[in-house]
Amino acid sequence: MIDQTLPNARRTSTRMLSIVALGLSLALAHSCGSERSSTSDNVAVALDQTSSPAGVDQIPQDKMRVLKETPFERAWDLELHERVHMTWISPNVPELVFFQTEDSKSIHAVDTMSGATRWVSQPLPKPIMTAHQPHVSRVKVNTDQGERYNDDRLYVISDDILFCFDAIGGQLIWRYTLPFSPATGALALGNESNLRVYIGDWAGHVRVTTVHPEKRFAHEVWQWNVQHSLSAMPVDREELVYVGDHGGNMHCFGLDRELKWSFAAGSSIPGAAVVRERSLYFGNEDNVFYALNRLTGEQLGQVNLNGPVTRQPFLFRDDPKRVYTWVSSSNRRVGGIYAIRSVPDTIFFENDSADHPHRPLEVVRLAQDWHFPGVTRLVSSTPQHLYMTYPDSTIVLAIRRDDGSLDWAWDSAEERAGGKRGPRVTMITEYQDPTDLNRGIYTCDDSGRVISYRFFGFVPHTDNSRVADKSQKEALQMPKSRKAKADAGAAPAKE
Repeated sequence: MIDQTLPNARRTSTRMLSIVALGLSLALAHSCGSERSSTSDNVAVALDQTSSPAGVDQIPQDKMRVLKETPFERAWDLELHERVHMTWISPNVPELVFFQTEDSKSIHAVDTMSGATRWVSQPLPKPIMTAHQPHVSRVKVNTDQGERYNDDRLYVISDDILFCFDAIGGQLIWRYTLPFSPATGALALGNESNLRVYIGDWAGHVRVTTVHPEKRFAHEVWQWNVQHSLSAMPVDREELVYVGDHGGNMHCFGLDRELKWSFAAGSSIPGAAVVRERSLYFGNEDNVFYALNRLTGEQLGQVNLNGPVTRQPFLFRDDPKRVYTWVSSSNRRVGGIYAIRSVPDTIFFENDSADHPHRPLEVVRLAQDWHFPGVTRLVSSTPQHLYMTYPDSTIVLAIRRDDGSLDWAWDSAEERAGGKRGPRVTMITEYQDPTDLNRGIYTCDDSGRVISYRFFGFVPHTDNSRVADKSQKEALQMPKSRKAKADAGAAPAKE
């Protein structure tokens, strides 16, 4: 097994020792995978680097790179002065990365491009649980003058209390002590004149909270008993909400206590669904990956995989014929990331006539394109690569999106000497950006220091050095006007 705390040149000498520790590493990888199976994709929790996970020792030495040989550059660093408990990025507001610290339990909102701290929240009563995924909603609001602006709100659950913060300035808007024990995070739809916040509880209910438009207090407006426990985060599209339960049913709700449809998938659905246009994608513990018509609940397609699907799939806007899904398994060769080809199609019947009408059949053709085993976390992406890690590993793998092959690997703890001569990397922000525009890797160490690395185009040379592609680099950098606005009133990040 490769010891990640050693420089690359010394890793080969540890291979004999890895044979002895391999069995222990496999058990550790299994236990970590089980713990993470119900957590959400965009939340990162602390790493355990006491031993290298199974899979790291399988990385060919000729694939290992140092930072200067990769297309990433150090962008900024920030001192939070205490260890990070949780970090996340919302696909709805990708310009912010959030950190909740362990001691104060405050939330820090940081600009992903500049590293400037936008705001720090008041302390929360307890650390946010990994099952309670924070949610950022962005609502377009029109003023009386015809102007339009974003109303961004952050919803977090701490100690069974639902907090609503202004995501722009960090002010607490309202708080609500939940009359139940939440099993999922909060999904918020609409502005406060017509707000609906969906949360699943442990008793098998979907609970919906709103805010009184005049008296401005939060209260429960309705609930629905799905008769099975929940762990999947609700997801939405066009005022429809989708949530799966452990009884194997996927449900579609409207805003006002209306069940649109339910689909029996056959076994527990522990992970959330994902939406593309008219299709809803999700998996179950019977190893089946489904595509449904999200408006009617009609099955459009399915593909059988080699293990259970316990987490939310993900997709990219500029990759319209592919969906990526996680498979959980104690067998590292089975678990990992699967790329699924997803092609909508319509079947017409030759005997369609006025006397015997046969309406065209809408389908989604699903097939496995490739599989990369063992990885459990997505920490960045570009149109060419997925940047992923093994469980409890700081090594970032550059996996090609076209064929699933490994291009190169880099230890994100390199600049901290793998924890030998400095603080140890304890966390990498786990997130998925559907637009592929963020292109950053965010690492946290046990001293509370955050280092961000950003992808820039590069031209490799024969001596393994590189030069940045100036046009791409300038295009990805923050405009000066925006940076000045972000830095106003906030402490700048360390250079």
